[in-house]
Amino acid sequence: MSSDIKVLIKKFHDYIKFEKQYSKLTIKNYSIDLAQFQNNFKTDEISAITTASLQDYISSLNKLGLNPSTIARKKSTISSLFNFLCKKKLIDKNPCKKLLSPKRQSKIPTVMSISDINTLCDIKEDTLQAVRDKAIIELMYSSALRLSETTSLNLSSIDLKSKLLIVEGKGQKARYLPVGECALSAVMKWIKIRDQIVSKNEPALFLNKYGKRISNRSIQQRLIFWCKKKSLNYVINPHVLRHSCATHLLESSGDIRAVQEFLGHQDISTTQIYTSVNFDYIKKVYNKTHPRAKSSY
Repeated sequence: MSSDIKVLIKKFHDYIKFEKQYSKLTIKNYSIDLAQFQNNFKTDEISAITTASLQDYISSLNKLGLNPSTIARKKSTISSLFNFLCKKKLIDKNPCKKLLSPKRQSKIPTVMSISDINTLCDIKEDTLQAVRDKAIIELMYSSALRLSETTSLNLSSIDLKSKLLIVEGKGQKARYLPVGECALSAVMKWIKIRDQIVSKNEPALFLNKYGKRISNRSIQQRLIFWCKKKSLNYVINPHVLRHSCATHLLESSGDIRAVQEFLGHQDISTTQIYTSVNFDYIKKVYNKTHPRAKSSY
């Protein structure tokens, strides 16, 4: 049984790639974290790594000024490695069991108002690029899509008749999502002209100017472009549309379980960040409209 760190990390990498089938981005982040972890320890023997040495490593990340969320992610990566090694009986003890990391502070996500969403989606469809951009923005907001989920969509991912979208989320788990009428109309207009630029045998729903699958970066740039064009004062990124959709759904329904399922969150605590946003909204409405919210004296 090998105790060489490089060999064991390679086994773990194969495990998350082939057995767990994590996304390319997740595997890339794991690889970065584990390379940094490996470089920190001047040993080739996994048995030489203890809880104390791991805690020192976590503390060193904190001293470097990394934010708690980043440190928590790196700790989670290391824990996943050692959990795997224990599960496969490649090591006898797990040094991560009592490992501590700085407390993460929940960051309230940026949320656009419904009025600003309407302004952003009000795109004049006078060019092929504008038709595509409107379809992308409408669909991302309509179905609370992650950026990677949007770029990975194929023409076969959307069922226009049933008004459903089949999305491959984290861990390659499929979700079936409803598509609103506005998004459906915009996507149908795009599909009608998509053939004008599509490359041979390209399955992607959304294409770049060369007829190939659009990249994450391109969508980010187009969102920035349209926000500026519409004079919307937001530091925009694709996740803002997802946050906005989730918040608006929660404000209207109050059903956090349904929103959890819709977003594809495995843990409801991930969804609960939106209850903070929802409370802020309720407080604003209360202060503005309740007859006894403010003293008249």
